[in-house]
Amino acid sequence: MVVYLIKASTMHCSPFKVCALQSWLITRISSKSLSSVSCLAHTSTPWKTARSYPSEFSRPCPTRIHLKNTNSCLFSASAHSQHSSATIDPQFIRNLGIIAHIDAGKTTTTERMLYYVGYTKRLGNVDEGSTVTDYLKTEKERGITIQSACIPLAWKNHRLNLIDTPGHVDFTIEVERSLRVLDGAVCVLDGVAGVEAQTETVWAQSNRYSIPRIAFVNKLDRDGASFKNTVHAMSKRLGGWGKPAIIQLPIFRNGHGVLVTDSHGGGKLEGIVDLLTMERLDWFKDPSSGGVVTRSQLTLGEKEWALVYEDAVKYRNMLIETLSEMDDGIVNVFLECDGDHAQVPAKEIQNACRRATISGQAVPVLCGASFRNIGVQPILDAIVNYLPSPMDAPSAIATLSNGSQQHILLKDPNMTALAFKVVHDSSRGPLVYVRVYSGTLESRSILHIAGSSTGIGRDCKPIKERATKLLELYADDYDEIPLISAGNIGAIVGLKHVKTGDTLLASTDKRAIQLHSIPIPPPVFVRSCEAESISSEKAMAAALESLCREDPSLTVTVNDETGQTLLSGMGELHLEIAGERLQEVYNVKCNLGKVEISYRETLQAGQTYSHEMVYDSQVFGKHFKCTVELEMESIDNTDAGESISLATDGIIVDARLKEHQITLAEDGRQLTAFAPLSELSEAAEMGIRGALSRGPILGLPVSQVSVRVKQVSLFNPEISTPSSVRTAAYNCVRAIFQTADKRIIEPVMDLSVRVANQYVGSITKDLTGTRKGQVLGVNAMDLDGADSNNSSEKHVIHARVPLAGLVGYSSQLRALTAGTGEFLMALHGYEPMSHDKEELLIRTMRGY
Repeated sequence: MVVYLIKASTMHCSPFKVCALQSWLITRISSKSLSSVSCLAHTSTPWKTARSYPSEFSRPCPTRIHLKNTNSCLFSASAHSQHSSATIDPQFIRNLGIIAHIDAGKTTTTERMLYYVGYTKRLGNVDEGSTVTDYLKTEKERGITIQSACIPLAWKNHRLNLIDTPGHVDFTIEVERSLRVLDGAVCVLDGVAGVEAQTETVWAQSNRYSIPRIAFVNKLDRDGASFKNTVHAMSKRLGGWGKPAIIQLPIFRNGHGVLVTDSHGGGKLEGIVDLLTMERLDWFKDPSSGGVVTRSQLTLGEKEWALVYEDAVKYRNMLIETLSEMDDGIVNVFLECDGDHAQVPAKEIQNACRRATISGQAVPVLCGASFRNIGVQPILDAIVNYLPSPMDAPSAIATLSNGSQQHILLKDPNMTALAFKVVHDSSRGPLVYVRVYSGTLESRSILHIAGSSTGIGRDCKPIKERATKLLELYADDYDEIPLISAGNIGAIVGLKHVKTGDTLLASTDKRAIQLHSIPIPPPVFVRSCEAESISSEKAMAAALESLCREDPSLTVTVNDETGQTLLSGMGELHLEIAGERLQEVYNVKCNLGKVEISYRETLQAGQTYSHEMVYDSQVFGKHFKCTVELEMESIDNTDAGESISLATDGIIVDARLKEHQITLAEDGRQLTAFAPLSELSEAAEMGIRGALSRGPILGLPVSQVSVRVKQVSLFNPEISTPSSVRTAAYNCVRAIFQTADKRIIEPVMDLSVRVANQYVGSITKDLTGTRKGQVLGVNAMDLDGADSNNSSEKHVIHARVPLAGLVGYSSQLRALTAGTGEFLMALHGYEPMSHDKEELLIRTMRGY
């Protein structure tokens, strides 16, 4: 055996980054027909059946790679950045995210993964602020994840593009845009709390993108933890996807010193059982770091393990039966084994579980305690064994200019990428995070931003920018690479106009396609931002622009009457942290107002208005003239459904013009002499949306309205330009508002409150009285978290409450329930305020 040593230069590359060299080495030496390769730096010995699997394996060394039958050679650690993401085969890539409720242990689990693959030299700790993925100052101070962080890991000859996501509801956009580009996910559950409120939210988000996932029941070392109750709650409350498939059992030593798999809320966690191989795993050799895992065969002959063995046989049989309902392959294997569950090979169960997971029929369930360093290495194996590669995942779908859809195949040579995140870097400028779905993205290439353009009418030009550098992501650190291959994730430097959800194509690509974008939830809270001095106003405007580009769920508006700058966001914490970043990261000296509700304006319900606007004006000595007729009507929030409540602006604009909607006012004119219909349509929509950005009552954004262009009259090409159509449409909307009945609407939230039985009365009284809400129902829950009509242990109160009544509700709920209550709220939509409440708001905002 020849040992290749890798030098990690402390000036250029941290030693733990050597792990990414594995993929490059394997690619390079494969051409020499080597008999075998073993990469100790990133893998443990592959998990096999009990007969061939070694009894122990340890954490890989971060600076050594063993190769067999090769010539001696010396590499620089920086070499990985030129090859690691460029040459790896897509079948060895896993794009995955860690999702969970806040404080379920996502970041702790991620930090253990980084340590066991050799990425870090010590275990990161959330409480100490020493984590890699939570790198922002605010994240370290608060001990929560705010921004998603991407890190590539190497494990068992695979590249894992891992994204750690936030668990707080205010930062749901981070989860949304991460899931948009991922192929799989690990859902972490708290073994004590079970399925929590935000767990259901992120699970539903994963369902929307059809993300295969595995589940990890964490914190089983704590008093009150129950693996079986948590799995039962999963089956009852996490619907819309596959059935839980238990592939591991925890091992506890109960109060009587007996080894069992269910401690009934007590006992000491001592290891786990691998149901596929019927082996027990423990971490006793190195409990301080969990770097050494010992595997030993679980047999019937050992009296101490009798109860554990009995449960393991039972659950292994159940696993095979469950998979048999989903996969014909495991049925054939079972029949070949004469119907004996014990004879079904572990590899066949693993293959069937993988097929069921990728098809969305099963969710493999693992267990452990990340903080105690128990059960994390098996998660890495499960990611490789069960989650799909880009080749297994469904192909991306793009929309053509005519509205039809097209599949983007991984093997397509044309480069297609989606920008899913933009991050501001003080030295490099904007960094655009991308997922490449086909082709190869090369450094210094010129990119076309599909669907985006500058100017209007005949001056309209597509936006093209050069990717000056490509970077590999390491949380807040980056390495330059020459290209990003299909199925991979990376970052681009040099793009000034790209925003979240944009489709990127090669500049020479003639395809008119757009990948499905990322839905941005509407902001419901607002706070004012005022520069301390005139000299600070420009810096504040630039900082706010960068902040909103980073986080598209933030929006900035300016009140024309008062000149006040308003920053809108998803919640109180969201805006609080945005204000801190504005002052600390961007060094902007400004005064921030208190967090308030983001109200909107609309038409009186059930009203429809039509108006024809003749625009005839001289602008800088040039004559413009055209006529635009619009129809505007209100949209009932309950009828509009999810498409309106989830839209960023809550409006529908139908401005796509057909030839029969164009009237030529002058005889002898031909439509072909005017600007194309697409440019006239775009101009009309821009004018309409511009007018709807400020309502007539308080200048608030207009929502819950539908505007349709009925007719456009053109005179001659010199005076009836797209610019004149845009201005006519704008004036037409403003004219309708002058005569229409108008209302102010407020955000209304769907609220679910989970409390013990003794607090149900006080909570419902508080919701219907103080908070002016409406209770929709009260459901009982059993101890396992499942809905029940018989148990009165816990209850879920479903209500619909104006957001104004929920400001500061978290602390007030804790006070009412002695700290035991929890709640989840989501935007239901916008509803009209009472007339008294509306008049009070107008007087307050106007000041008279």
